[in-house]
Amino acid sequence: MHICDLLDRRAVNLTAAPINKESAINDLVDSLAGTGCLSDTERFRAAVFDRERKGSTGFGEGVAIPHAKSAGVSRPALSAMVVKNGVEFDSIDGEPVNLIFLIASPHNASDAHLDVLARLSSLLIDEDFRKALISAKSVDEFLSYINEAEKKELNKEEEEHKEQEKQQENTHQSESKATAPVYDLVAVTACPAGLSHTYMAAEALEHKAKEMGISIKVEADGAAGNRNQLMPEEIANAKAVIVAADRAVNIDRFIGKRMVRVGVVDGVRRPLELITKALDPNCPVYSAGALSESSNIPMKLYRHLMSGLTYILPLAATAGILSAVARLNFVRDTELGLFLDTIGYSIGALLFPVLSAFIAFSMAGRMALVAGFTGGVMADMADAGVIGAVLNGFVGGGVAFLSARLAARFLKGHDAMFALLVYPLLGAVLTTIIAKFITNIPAILVDSAIEIFLSGANAWVLAIIGAVLGGMMAADMGGPCNKIAYACGVLLLGDCLPEVGPGCLVMAAVMAGGMVPPIAAGLGALLFKHCFSKPEQGLAWTAISKGFLFITEGVYPFLAINPTKMRIACISGAAVAGALSMFFSCGLCAPHGGIFIVILAENPLFYLLSLLCGVIVSTILFRVGRKPLHLES
Repeated sequence: MHICDLLDRRAVNLTAAPINKESAINDLVDSLAGTGCLSDTERFRAAVFDRERKGSTGFGEGVAIPHAKSAGVSRPALSAMVVKNGVEFDSIDGEPVNLIFLIASPHNASDAHLDVLARLSSLLIDEDFRKALISAKSVDEFLSYINEAEKKELNKEEEEHKEQEKQQENTHQSESKATAPVYDLVAVTACPAGLSHTYMAAEALEHKAKEMGISIKVEADGAAGNRNQLMPEEIANAKAVIVAADRAVNIDRFIGKRMVRVGVVDGVRRPLELITKALDPNCPVYSAGALSESSNIPMKLYRHLMSGLTYILPLAATAGILSAVARLNFVRDTELGLFLDTIGYSIGALLFPVLSAFIAFSMAGRMALVAGFTGGVMADMADAGVIGAVLNGFVGGGVAFLSARLAARFLKGHDAMFALLVYPLLGAVLTTIIAKFITNIPAILVDSAIEIFLSGANAWVLAIIGAVLGGMMAADMGGPCNKIAYACGVLLLGDCLPEVGPGCLVMAAVMAGGMVPPIAAGLGALLFKHCFSKPEQGLAWTAISKGFLFITEGVYPFLAINPTKMRIACISGAAVAGALSMFFSCGLCAPHGGIFIVILAENPLFYLLSLLCGVIVSTILFRVGRKPLHLES
């Protein structure tokens, strides 16, 4: 199969003039719909825009490759657009885009189709190829350029395949390890979708290494599977490793090697820098547990927990806000209040099953969902709280994982027959038994102990807890401390929703701690301009708005100067805000929303006062920790 087999000439527009990115994507989707490859055009359109919101597919050099997998696609296809005058596409290099390919892929796309799409992504790295496509005078000329370039690429792949076979033959014929393939560098590329950037990064690294006279082997871990997989002896003989990936990949096989770890886009845009850094003798050596993909069991459990947490956030926010609105004085005891409260309770009842289900899903995939849901239901029925939901989620995932392993081993390829009925049924039964007689018992005790402690603690004890959690939120802005504090807030909030309980107090302290740093940094830049640079002053209002929205990372631009003192300023103010919030028994009903949900808080005026005190403390410390610019050396 070739690229032009997927690119219908009706879906090629050489004279496009879209006014913006959204218009370009809409035109590309519409042109695909005209070829009959979409079974649900709007569903695919929504999937493309959803992918784009996660990060622009404009990878620079005037090229963009929007893409999506969707059930609205009946067969894989491409559409293409040439924009002579360019269109803004939020590209990573900030430049307009002249050449756009839209990739439509069904969920069950074959490896052959995915290979074709990967080949297109690789070809677009070549500048001459891009210029030829943009200058094409007709659709036939456009398609001919693609065919010629693809033919050369296929010949190149065939030659490389023959060379690899020859090397393997020589390796088998020799008893010496000296014949094992030797590369200066090995690399892995991977992106979440696995349709374009994975292969672009691989091609960019290979091209740049060839220009530098450096041998490299790149493993492209894309949607078509793990291609060009690295062998243990190749890793052992390499001087260093480059991992350009936006998702988890197996990197524990690189223990003891110098490693550069970046996102997949960096692999596309900065291959020279990555290769140079990897070959530098001072490049850090990877050791077990140094990165999140480690085989360290606590880190894996932490990632599974975070996965479950991600899926309950919108549920917790919706249930909490609806129930809080239903309790307002002018709504309470009305039909509207009863209606909102009913919805809030109904959604709140899903929190534990969804949390457990997606912890299990993170561990063992879709076949673990039923076992996970069952674990959450068992926790809810036994009043085992969020502790029971978490434990039963891990149980459900473990049961599903072991069931699949055993089936794959003993059923010899017939295990797919059991996926629809046996796996869910077996997972549900075993999870129920384990939850009822093992995990729910300690979970009830621990969950009850936490609730009793928080409900009965005096104001000063609560203030200490609030100070610790608030300070953790500002300690590393998105790092482990921040995530642990936020997880505590969300999980304890979920334990009491849709009612108001001690978990609401913890969530309020956590959110206050996360809002203080960016607000204080922005306020400091406005009040003490002689201590802040022009770029920092320009970001002041942006930081303040991010703080009000509970985006703690808005403080990052202000941490470059005297970072230790600046972090102390952040932690101190956040701790004060968290402590006062707990001291005044302020509670929040949702895990996000920032200033917009304060009106629904318990004791909202005292909550605003707590936030204000924290901001004042951090702002003063920001000023104290900085010298006036004219005194900086």
